[in-house]
Amino acid sequence: MKFVSKLALTAMLALGSTALVSTPALAQKDKKGAAAKEDPNALKVGDAFRKAAQPAMDAVQAKNWAAAAPALDALDQAAQNDDEKYYAAYLRTRVQIGQNDLAGLSKTLPILIASPRTPPNELPIYKRQYYTIIGNQALNEKKYPEAIDGLTKAREAGNNDFDISIALANAYAATGKPNESVAEVDRAIQSVKATGQKPPVAWYQFAIPRVYATGNRAATAEWMKKMIADYPTKQNWRWGVLVMRGSADQAGGRLTAAQRIDLYRLLRTTKVLADQNDYLDYAESVNAAGLPWEAVKVIDEGRADGKLPAGNADIARVYTSAQTKSKSEGSLTPLIKQSQAAANGKMAAQTGDAFLASGDYAKAVELYDLALQKGGVATDDVNLHRGIALYNLGRKDEARTGFGQVKAAPAVDLAALWVVALDLPALS
Repeated sequence: MKFVSKLALTAMLALGSTALVSTPALAQKDKKGAAAKEDPNALKVGDAFRKAAQPAMDAVQAKNWAAAAPALDALDQAAQNDDEKYYAAYLRTRVQIGQNDLAGLSKTLPILIASPRTPPNELPIYKRQYYTIIGNQALNEKKYPEAIDGLTKAREAGNNDFDISIALANAYAATGKPNESVAEVDRAIQSVKATGQKPPVAWYQFAIPRVYATGNRAATAEWMKKMIADYPTKQNWRWGVLVMRGSADQAGGRLTAAQRIDLYRLLRTTKVLADQNDYLDYAESVNAAGLPWEAVKVIDEGRADGKLPAGNADIARVYTSAQTKSKSEGSLTPLIKQSQAAANGKMAAQTGDAFLASGDYAKAVELYDLALQKGGVATDDVNLHRGIALYNLGRKDEARTGFGQVKAAPAVDLAALWVVALDLPALS
């Protein structure tokens, strides 16, 4: 994703502000032809320049850009000293502003920046205008290091517009610097919020995959929270969950079949399973994993919510298979004693998974505790499932602690998402 930069517009708005840049005064003459002394700061110009300046000034005043062009060319020829060159450049910027001529301004503004006649209080204005323009031009030309240099100098000169941050975010992202890119997006968000407005959701969606790419899971979760706080919709929550899954796949930490089920559980618990494809894939996955009770519940919920059409043959096939398996499994109660008598915690973990799938979350927690006590199990998986069971029991503080025990990727990413879900606002 790349932001659309509005820096060109920003530059024009800044340049067009006549309140920030005063119109230079030319020294007047008295009736005897001597220079008047009313304004010691007035520019000292010769008669030839003064004569050439009049048609240029008239054209600029009238915004007659066609007439101003040749008049300014003649003025440039007449300019001899620093005062005259400064005034000629000043008039030319007025025309370039009127014509939105950024390329022209990128050549004229350096004259004003270098001129000893530029008032000290106006020098930063010209600098930020110039560096904003050349930074934006470099960004458009995909010259990212040059863009970073120019835009950073524009900020140093006083341009704190959020567009500078957005442009820098693009440039840093394009040069493989996700930390710097995200920092600029955060700066833009804070700048907009300081005005009482809400940042676009696209800014969060730009930042979140890049935060994740840094490996900072806690920061990723915080960004998810910030996005959902401003945009509490099911669509945005689902997007965040799936983009983290996609980022994990791209980073080589592809989810296992069991972890994909845990992701579906998150979508189900937060009520953002989207359509029959979600329900079918979820139900098939848990049924194939030996958790038919969960497949039955998922399909029942999908039908009740109107997400699953009654005549779907694939749904009917999985549902029949899951019901048959559930009946053949019988009661899970005898497995509890077997788990207690086992030499390690593997059977307790598996039995806990069965109770989790059946919806008996309290029993699931008991079995997971037993599995962790006995040892010999995949601790991250058990802690993740234990946290899910606690979440569904409404024991949020315990669930948060449990998710915090998950350490290795990609299970830790799933745990981070579940932690975010603990504090989700109502989603529309």
